Amino acid sequence: MIVIDTRSTEACSTASWPGWDTVLDPATGAADWTLAGAASGNAGGLRATAPLATAVILCLFTDRRCPASHPLAKLVEAGDPRGWWGDAVDVRADLGEDEMGSLLWLLERASMLPEIERWAEAMIRDAMAPLLQAKVAIRLEVDVERRSDDHGLNWALRLYDRDGSLIHDGKYDFAWSSVSS
Repeated sequence: MIVIDTRSTEACSTASWPGWDTVLDPATGAADWTLAGAASGNAGGLRATAPLATAVILCLFTDRRCPASHPLAKLVEAGDPRGWWGDAVDVRADLGEDEMGSLLWLLERASMLPEIERWAEAMIRDAMAPLLQAKVAIRLEVDVERRSDDHGLNWALRLYDRDGSLIHDGKYDFAWSSVSS
């Protein structure tokens, strides 16, 4: 089980430290921590105001290990199933734990066939499952759309709180070079 420490509203008191914000750079596809602003009370340190957005980024863009039995395992390059190193240390199924991240990285080598949207949606839903299991959100909506102009997908991901209010509204894109058709 992934333990996610979250607060009912982001940027509230620091009584429960959420960890540093991980911010996605759409231009490079990389994620990194970001510096706190001067008014944050942590000037020059790392910003820690968006735990839910950080959890979503980590769940979506951490490469999950691809099991050999996965239908897309043939897309694994050079025998490297990737994965987060911490999952090799301690994943306890008896506690409901599972490996971290998503298999979206497999789509980098997938052909742009009609089922690519279904694969992406399934991978996104699987990656977000820990947030739903931990009751950080109670409902997830995912819309995936294939771009016609290049090899890529756009998707929207929305998470809802217990009272039905929208707590995360993320829009993402994913582009790659198709290796086969």
